[in-house]
Amino acid sequence: MSWTTNLLARLSPLLLPYLVLFCGGVFLTVCQSLGVLTPLPYAGNLLDAYARILGDPSFFASFGFSLWVAAASSAMAVTAGTLLAYRVWQLPRRLAGAALIYKIPLILPHIAVAFVVLVFWSRSGILASVFHALGLIGSMQEFPNVLYSGWGMGMILAYSLKGAPFAMLLVMALLARFDIRQIQTAAMLGASGTRIFFAIVLPRLAPALHTAFIILFLYSFGAFDIPYILSESRPGMLSIHVYNLYFKHDLIRRPEAMAILTLMFAFAVLFIVVYSKAVRRLENGVRKL
Repeated sequence: MSWTTNLLARLSPLLLPYLVLFCGGVFLTVCQSLGVLTPLPYAGNLLDAYARILGDPSFFASFGFSLWVAAASSAMAVTAGTLLAYRVWQLPRRLAGAALIYKIPLILPHIAVAFVVLVFWSRSGILASVFHALGLIGSMQEFPNVLYSGWGMGMILAYSLKGAPFAMLLVMALLARFDIRQIQTAAMLGASGTRIFFAIVLPRLAPALHTAFIILFLYSFGAFDIPYILSESRPGMLSIHVYNLYFKHDLIRRPEAMAILTLMFAFAVLFIVVYSKAVRRLENGVRKL
């Protein structure tokens, strides 16, 4: 017992902020979604907010749109990060220092990346101006509406630009411990570069790829900063839906905003569990083969 008490005392500088900020925030969110501890007295039943949210078609439209943006941007970021990391790893040692430029997007805030995408890809942005100067388009309005086409491409581009270096960082950590002799042996036996990558390198990188995908997917699914700049008006991301309910409606609708946050948190936990089990089952099937 004394050993446990001593351990908890040593971990208290880490545990207290977690318990107060994270667990306390989740507890308050769940309570307010049930109409408890709300700023104004709540006259409805405990599950009224959930019933209104689940009965609103716009919630499911925003949920599906958020899933699409998160899945597409995470897949693009992990794919690009993996391929770039593999190419950087193959560079001569004298060029390895220059390749560290890929870390620059890591230090940029997400909102800065959103503005970079906006400046480059909007109809009044740099690319549209270059196309107009070259005579490829007659006016700015002829430039494709990439950012607000209804597919969330602006957010997907921003999340991909921000997430690819993060995926590279995780992949490079594994590649640094990779035995190059496996690739050399396969090459001597006549394996092509593509087959070496998919049969030898990629399976070793799988843990980093799955970790990167989960983190990037869940962040993109629930983040607010990039959608605030680049989100579509309709259906919009769930984070924008929550923001509008929380700040732009009466306090009586606060439980609805909290109900959405609670559902998003439950989905995040469920996604991690289901994804991890699916990956584990897939890996076990590959080993049996």
